[in-house]
Amino acid sequence: MFSSPAAAAEDLEALREEVERVADALGRRPKILVGKPGLDGHSNGAEQIAVRARDIGMDVVYEGIRLTPSQIAASALQEGVHVVGLSILSGSHRELIPLVMTALHERGVDVPVVVGGIIPEADVAPLREAGVAAVYTPKDFDLTRIMGAIVALVAERNGVKAAA
Repeated sequence: MFSSPAAAAEDLEALREEVERVADALGRRPKILVGKPGLDGHSNGAEQIAVRARDIGMDVVYEGIRLTPSQIAASALQEGVHVVGLSILSGSHRELIPLVMTALHERGVDVPVVVGGIIPEADVAPLREAGVAAVYTPKDFDLTRIMGAIVALVAERNGVKAAA
């Protein structure tokens, strides 16, 4: 069942308020790095996440496509992000995501990593075991719900108590 445009606008406004609350607790806006590791050239999903993150009040670093794990980790460190969002449609997630996780660890970047894309259900558990905090697939099409979960993840990882 689809929600009405008014309900969707209310959900978006509530999420903006939550981002403000988390920003106040953190002392700065939550910041997300969105990138696409590997040779995958399809950027639509990553760009939608980056735009929605910006629309709810997060700071966004969008690094674009065809990034190496090392480039992603270096940017995450340099930008001081709170969360890394990776998009993969090429089927290379089982190889590339662990490499990104290792590169982040080697640079001392300890932030949650979320992954979205064409990821078979059988591959979700191995990605979670590799340290991925959340996996989103095409069945997770509600951008506001996804962003709400990411904001909650940032809050939890940084010791920000849930809203009363």
